[in-house]
Amino acid sequence: MDNLSPDIVKMIISQGIFAVLFVWLLYDSRREAKIREEKLMSQIEKSEEQHAQIIKAIEILNNKIN
Repeated sequence: MDNLSPDIVKMIISQGIFAVLFVWLLYDSRREAKIREEKLMSQIEKSEEQHAQIIKAIEILNNKIN
C-alpha cells in the first residue's frame, strides 16, 4: 500500500462497492436460474409422463381399429 497513490486508493474504494454489488447480483441471478431450471425440469417430466399416456391411448385405439 505504500506504493499506491491516494487517488488510486480512492478509486479502488469507490469501485469496491460496485464489485460487491456485482458479485451479489451474479450470485442472486445464478440462484434464481437454478430455481427456474428445477421448475422447468419438473414440468418437462410431467409432460413426458402425459405424453407417454397419450401414446399408449393412441396405440390402444389403433389396435381396436385394426
